[in-house]
Amino acid sequence: MAHTRVVIVDDHALVRHGLRLILHGVAGIEVVGECSCGEEALKAAVKERPDVMLMDVHMPQGLDGITTARHLRQIAPEVRVIMLTMFDDRAHVEKMLDAKVAGIVFKHDDSQEIVEAIRRGRAECPYVSRRWTGNIEAKGEVDGRGRDDIRLSPRETEVLVLVARGYTNREIADALHISVKTVETHRQHIARRLGATSRATLIRYAYESGLVDPPVPEG
Repeated sequence: MAHTRVVIVDDHALVRHGLRLILHGVAGIEVVGECSCGEEALKAAVKERPDVMLMDVHMPQGLDGITTARHLRQIAPEVRVIMLTMFDDRAHVEKMLDAKVAGIVFKHDDSQEIVEAIRRGRAECPYVSRRWTGNIEAKGEVDGRGRDDIRLSPRETEVLVLVARGYTNREIADALHISVKTVETHRQHIARRLGATSRATLIRYAYESGLVDPPVPEG
């Protein structure tokens, strides 16, 4: 198993201590630093060059987690950000996914979920807590149609695959040599066919239908 160096970012010392205890002794994972705010995290990314930052979304002093994640993509794009949050509503999840984070776990998840996200998360195929993805249909984000009844066109399938891999509309347009407006139209059609109301739902469908391989354990 590959060795993964982790920096913990949270404004509460007790939370940082608890996360360190969770990760202590886990094979292949080493905590190499702690930060209490986004500004410290940016400095640690340059100094420590960790593989992963396990970062709280809501940090009231200075940069919040999402803003910090966006800055990290500029100064240290090789660092994977796993968001840790208590907000499990669709709007917050969408904002985190839009920041191209490598994973999202919730503070009420068990310790194994956090370890799994650290090992498996990638920006191209973000790891989202099973507790949240498992409840998507129960929350009414996908309608009751069977998967076998859904038929996407070849172009819609191409767009969905790129969405699931984390591409922006502009990047999809460039890759497929079409306009951004056309991409937006395809996404609207895909969402309507799937009965989906969020990008997270589209990603889940791409995984379940075999269009995109989900993240696999390292090592």
